[in-house]
Amino acid sequence: MSYEKVIKKLERIVDPEDLLINKEDLLCYTYDANVRGVLPWAVVFPRSSEQVREILLLANEVPLFVFPRGAGTGMTGGSVPTAGGVVLCMTKMKAIKEISPEDGIAIVEAGVLNGELQEEAKKYNLFFPPDPSSYLYSTIGGNVAENAGGARALRYGVTRDYVLGLEVVTGKGEILRTGRRTWKGVVGYDLTGLFVGSEGTLGVITEVTVKLLPIPPEWGTLVGFFPSLSEAFQTVWSLFSEGIMPSSLEFMDQFSLKCAEKFLQAEFPSSEALLILELEGIGIGLGEFLKRVKEILLRSGAREVDEALSFEESQRIWRIRRCLSQAAYALGPVKVNEDIVVPRSKIAEAVKGAHQIAEKYGINVLCFGHIGDGNIHVNFMIGHSEEERAKVHKAVEELFDLTLSLGGTLSGEHGVGITKLPYIGKELAQEAITLMREIKRVFDPKGILNPNKGLPL
Repeated sequence: MSYEKVIKKLERIVDPEDLLINKEDLLCYTYDANVRGVLPWAVVFPRSSEQVREILLLANEVPLFVFPRGAGTGMTGGSVPTAGGVVLCMTKMKAIKEISPEDGIAIVEAGVLNGELQEEAKKYNLFFPPDPSSYLYSTIGGNVAENAGGARALRYGVTRDYVLGLEVVTGKGEILRTGRRTWKGVVGYDLTGLFVGSEGTLGVITEVTVKLLPIPPEWGTLVGFFPSLSEAFQTVWSLFSEGIMPSSLEFMDQFSLKCAEKFLQAEFPSSEALLILELEGIGIGLGEFLKRVKEILLRSGAREVDEALSFEESQRIWRIRRCLSQAAYALGPVKVNEDIVVPRSKIAEAVKGAHQIAEKYGINVLCFGHIGDGNIHVNFMIGHSEEERAKVHKAVEELFDLTLSLGGTLSGEHGVGITKLPYIGKELAQEAITLMREIKRVFDPKGILNPNKGLPL
């Protein structure tokens, strides 16, 4: 079927304002936060599951590649087009259909922003625990497709742990409902869990039922500055050994701190590492709890520990960590951002290894992330030259080899997408990859959904 016929058929499915075909408009949908793709034929904004179904039926008829997209905040190219086809942008399906405080659930369309759900749930004294750094502008559908994590994953887990049910349009153009609205249920295979983290390769998520939790009555934030990484890491083991489980536990190395200092125009205590802890209370004894944890940090070698008990003071502390996506560019104009995970006992070895790899190739690196669950963001910062790109390619491969040798995994929350696809065979056995291909063929027999993403073909 010709391009012109495809466009005419799309015009019969959606309204004119929901279809983009001009080059200057299409360019805006060729990239995510880190990866550039190719120009699609069109960008379509469905407003219902039925429209999604019609678009996928058309794609099967042509056949035509379809690239599901949320807000485009991903880091591995999971939503960018890799060939001519249609970008299916879900941002106009943004209804919060229900929040039930009695059942502890919310039902939302895929285009609802994580931050919008948080604000609405707060009216009922509830919250949605998964909190990726992009929560203010990433969609729930995208969070589900990538199985997003965040700072609170240490205590609360990742997106998969809160998805109870889904409405999905499969690659065959069939509307499928999975899961339930109850917190428990073990009838049948876990199809919901299969779609979470599938990166748009099996179906297009249109509606999500999620679990909500009560907001903790009180919480406090601590930040500790340490003279060395080893002392910061030892502090983490000391906390766990004393039975303390923060809701968030973040670290930054000295290169991250220097970038944050420059970006925020601030001056921090001289240190090579930082820890940020968020602690929860039940309204009784939180002050004493914070005091106890502060003493552990100081006893473990922290040069200085600051605390925050109000939202405003807490945000002042969290700015140090949250500014890094922008602040990192002080070390180079191009960012290669990896999100490896290693067992907690191997974090020090992984960070030291990342620094050594960067030094070997003469490129800048900063390491930070979710130290409580072993998820380290390793950001190699380079220039635009082909020579530096070749160096960083080798550095990334060595980083992945190191990660796997330590018993780790290549991604904790960014997914595979395009950027990690060449390395997936390092972690997964060929038998597992073959089985994944067979599963994809069940839901997407013509291979129209998100080709060349997440799974070698």
